[in-house]
Amino acid sequence: MRRWTCHAVVGAWGLTLLAQPASPLSIVALPEPEALAPVQAVAMEEPDPPAEPARTPPDPPPQPVRTPPDPPPEPAPPERAEPAARQVGAADVANGGALLDGAGGFPVLSFGYEDFPSFRSYARAMTQLGARFVVVRRREIVGTVDLVTGATGSFGGGSFSPRARDYTGEPGLAPLARAARESFGERSVVMMLVPRRLDAGLFGGLARALAERGEPHPGLREIRGRYERAPAGGIHLRVEGAVRRDGTVVPLDALFDLEQITGLAPA
Repeated sequence: MRRWTCHAVVGAWGLTLLAQPASPLSIVALPEPEALAPVQAVAMEEPDPPAEPARTPPDPPPQPVRTPPDPPPEPAPPERAEPAARQVGAADVANGGALLDGAGGFPVLSFGYEDFPSFRSYARAMTQLGARFVVVRRREIVGTVDLVTGATGSFGGGSFSPRARDYTGEPGLAPLARAARESFGERSVVMMLVPRRLDAGLFGGLARALAERGEPHPGLREIRGRYERAPAGGIHLRVEGAVRRDGTVVPLDALFDLEQITGLAPA
């Protein structure tokens, strides 16, 4: 609609011009166009190239973690040399015999047998040295009992030490203790007697060893140690300490071969 209206107005304006009277033609000189200023070439500065983004240096490669080498192991402490078994001679046996008979007294001996697999194993080793199990009632020997069979019998005497070994409460001795009570009464107990020479040699050898260490036996109330099986199948006594009369514990280290003392092994 707007397009057609525009054409109509232009047409009407053209008719009006044609209807006007003719006028003389006037020629008017047009002013010369002004000279244009010369165009000067201007060097166009090239735009700076876009700034490159700052480059972050790459992370350094990971360095291997070096752990310090383990320190060399400390040298193992030198093994303590096994003491040689002390040789017990005739003089020691004689001196020990006097101590057994009460000349000057002697400390109590407390010797364990935990190195043996069982009490019966220890008892068999002692019987091979001449020990015997006896039945005691009211501090008197009234009979014997056999370790293997449990049979009871009469005591025929012999050269035994007056210091009997009392193992009351030992479970391995229960069968013998039961047989003794059945044969000799409820107050009967079973004890071990060892050959007199064995205790005499131990007492004399211990007295000499203590004197050499500056611990004479009269100043002691107890000597401690343990029986252990010897490499050749015999039995050793290892003395480990003593208790003074004031209660001070004194370490000791002495080894006795019981077979050598009883004469079953060469001196």
